[in-house]
Formats: sequence, C-alpha cells, structure tokens
Amino acid sequence: METGSPAHEKGEARARLPAAFVMIFVGGAIAGTLLDQIHVRSHVLHYAHPHVAGEAWWVVPEFGAAATSALLFAVWATKRFWYATRDGVPLIADASAFVLAYTITGVLHRHPWIILIVLVGLWVALITVHRERQALILMSLALAIVGPIYEGVLSSTGSFRYDVTPLVGRVPIWLPALYLNAGVLAASVARALTPSPRADGGS
Repeated sequence: METGSPAHEKGEARARLPAAFVMIFVGGAIAGTLLDQIHVRSHVLHYAHPHVAGEAWWVVPEFGAAATSALLFAVWATKRFWYATRDGVPLIADASAFVLAYTITGVLHRHPWIILIVLVGLWVALITVHRERQALILMSLALAIVGPIYEGVLSSTGSFRYDVTPLVGRVPIWLPALYLNAGVLAASVARALTPSPRADGGS
C-alpha cells in the first residue's frame, strides 16, 4: 500500500479510533464537568447529593460516557453524510462556539427565552458557515431529541433538578438548543477522526 494514498490514510484513521475514543471519554469527562460548573455556580441546577464543588460523584463518568456515545453516533453519521474533503471551519471554532453557548445559559439564566433565541441563532450561523450541512443537522437534531429526554428521565429520579423556569419535561426550554450546538461539535470531532468516503473513492 502506497504511503500517503487515500486507502493508507483511511487505515491509519481507523487505527487511531480506539485511542481517540479513550481520549474523548477522558476529555469529555473533564470538559463536561468543568462546563457543568457554569450551571452549578449560576444556580441553573443542583444535585441531590453533591460531593466536590457542588457536583455529584457520578457526573464525571456520565459526561465521559455521554461524549463517547455522541461521538460513536457522529462517526457513523459523518461517514455516510459528510462528503466534503475539506471544511472551512476549524474544529476549535466549533468548540469555542459550544463553550460560548454553555456560558450564555449560565450568564443569562434569568432570561430563558433570550437564551433560546441566541442559541438557535448561533446554531444556524454554524450550520451556514459549514460546507457540509447534512451530517451536522442530523447529529444536532439527534442530540436535541435524545439529550433532553435523557436529562428529563434522570431528573425524575431525584438525582438532580433544574432550578430555572420554564421547564418542559423537567428540563429548561432552551436545553434542546444547547444540544443543537453540541451536535455541531460532535460531528466536527468525528469528521476530524474519520476520512471522507469520497476521499478514497468510496460511496
């Protein structure tokens, strides 16, 4: 196999995936917990049995598992629906946009409808600047549905509770919009880890 060929690059990408998923679990656990501090400190939510810095012990592995699960689906989606060999938006831009979205939910927690409008606007802007939108939209909508449902079920167990209003299914009205932005980041990370099907002549 010729070094530098599309097939060779695809094989290398596949070989990197296991290590990448470990890094995603660890990175998701750390980054997710740090971002969750925005909600804890701004009194957006609280945990029934906090341990350190207002966080429950299970939050760290939960964020790691959530990041890994989202990436698994994102890899599947990008392999099938992301065909552009290049994208004009760097990964760091999507990551920064998600951190900004998370920060907005804390800073403006007393203004839920403004949060909703801003987060949807941010998501639309991200979709607009990306060249390949199908995978981004699919991933975003999937997380916007599954994420709030999961959190609503988890909240019903009494393990944590959102303290802002209005709530729909035990979660804030703006939570699906936050997950929309998370979907863009997940798809971009997956795209960075997997080659485009058309890059090696595949379908």
